[in-house]
Amino acid sequence: MITRIAKTNRKEEHNLNCLICEAPLSHSLSWHALFFLHAEEKICGECKESFIEIKGTVCRKCGRPQDNEKLCRDCFKWEADAKTGSLLQQNRSVYLYNSFMKETLSRFKFRGDAALVSAFAPSFIRTFQKHFRQTRFALVPIPLSEERKIERGFNQAERLASLLKRPVLHPLIRTENEKQSKKSRAERLKEKTVFKTDKGSVKGLSVLLIDDLYTTGATLHHAARCLKVDGEADLVSSYTLIRS
Repeated sequence: MITRIAKTNRKEEHNLNCLICEAPLSHSLSWHALFFLHAEEKICGECKESFIEIKGTVCRKCGRPQDNEKLCRDCFKWEADAKTGSLLQQNRSVYLYNSFMKETLSRFKFRGDAALVSAFAPSFIRTFQKHFRQTRFALVPIPLSEERKIERGFNQAERLASLLKRPVLHPLIRTENEKQSKKSRAERLKEKTVFKTDKGSVKGLSVLLIDDLYTTGATLHHAARCLKVDGEADLVSSYTLIRS
């Protein structure tokens, strides 16, 4: 299935081709849809089915799929540590990390295909409304370092946050520059200073961190600590596109 993914550096544009494999979509659209193209129609059915949405029971803390709602092994460790146990209220994610998602995410993040955010939009918005609509969160995208943002041309977390049509704040500054994907789990967990923020930057607010991928939870816990301790946030949760 990976071979269906088009290897392009497409700029953001409106067309009637699948954003991922570029197969024509017009054959299945009505004239009404041609003029009012919805987000659901930005990818073909085959590509849509290759993404695996998270359904059923999950860890009540991080949203990892499992056969019960008890804390998973990772969350049990986070909660058992007095320094991290109360930092992150909960995380919820939309998709599992399979091989098709891995290739699509690589195009989105590392090959500058910012238009691909529209491929995720319907499920990302729907899942947000399911889990977070009742709470008045301020959205805070996980920031990139300036060097990394220049290299990619955009921040993928900011693009995802923009889909939700809610207030977006940028109180966090990233203080380390090394790619997280190159670090081992142990290295991610040992990091102490990843972000900084001004004192009281989100005082009294309920914050929802937005990111593309939840792996170990280390990045989100680092951000939550910064926002709660220095930013004085009331509570911090997180919402990610993918749970690996």
